[in-house]
Amino acid sequence: MEAKKILILSQNTLLLVPGLERSLDEANVDFNVEFRMTYTPDEADLIFIDYSLFKNERTKFNEFLKYKNKLAILTSLIDQNGINEILSSQNVYHVFGLSGPNSFSDVRDFILSFFTKTKWSSSTFIKTPLFKTTNFFESSENIQGAIAELIKGHDFSKWFEGIEDYLVQILNESITNALFNAPVDENGVTLFRNLSRKNIIHMPSGNAPVVEMISDKNKVVISVTDFYGTLKEKDIFDFITRGEITEKEGGAGIGIYLIFKFSHKLIINIEKSKYTEFLIVIERDKRFKWFTSKEKSFHLFHD
Repeated sequence: MEAKKILILSQNTLLLVPGLERSLDEANVDFNVEFRMTYTPDEADLIFIDYSLFKNERTKFNEFLKYKNKLAILTSLIDQNGINEILSSQNVYHVFGLSGPNSFSDVRDFILSFFTKTKWSSSTFIKTPLFKTTNFFESSENIQGAIAELIKGHDFSKWFEGIEDYLVQILNESITNALFNAPVDENGVTLFRNLSRKNIIHMPSGNAPVVEMISDKNKVVISVTDFYGTLKEKDIFDFITRGEITEKEGGAGIGIYLIFKFSHKLIINIEKSKYTEFLIVIERDKRFKWFTSKEKSFHLFHD
């Protein structure tokens, strides 16, 4: 098989490339990957750019934005405002926070999924769950009770005090979005988006969102899937960065912003008119300070 060409533009290239090569070797991949600084953007199959270069020499790198389908930005920023600046100004599909211990494995998994054209799933992050809970949401009635059942049984004894409150907030926002914002009729007209969230709504038969929560000793992964696939790219970048409630048609209000705020990695998988999946990854920490100082990553996979 012809080698895939990866172009890395980073001040830490000498450190990144050997680490990524070792990581891919450990994954026993069945294709070759070449890392070179001499590839042009057109020649490269995949491009990584250090955001510090992009920001300091913006004019020089503006041309790379036209390669959004094969572009990923690397950053050492860990605060949400910094990541949001990247997302709002560049609207790129992939932003990697590289300050944590999982940096190489995350980039490796992305390379594998990119070249095999597979979307990320819960099993990308947790191969062998210690505990798993699942629930289908036929209506918006008693969401809080259903959330309590999803969290029940997962071991948070080695997490910082109050982690359950963060999980409740994430689950509440993501489930509410799936129930109220996603559903449309056969003509594409929204069914519940303009209703108050205090209303009790019932999902059309066979289209109940499914929520899965899995955990091991190091992390929790939440998957929330609706079966409409109506979330638009523009709305993602509008709402994930602004954090304000709006009545704009097609939006998810403050929900996406809060979901990203309380997570370490947010992955959105979309197949238009079929499904939207939010994958939310939260790393375990004993202290709240460590929890809030971890890197953030964002990924959008769509058809």
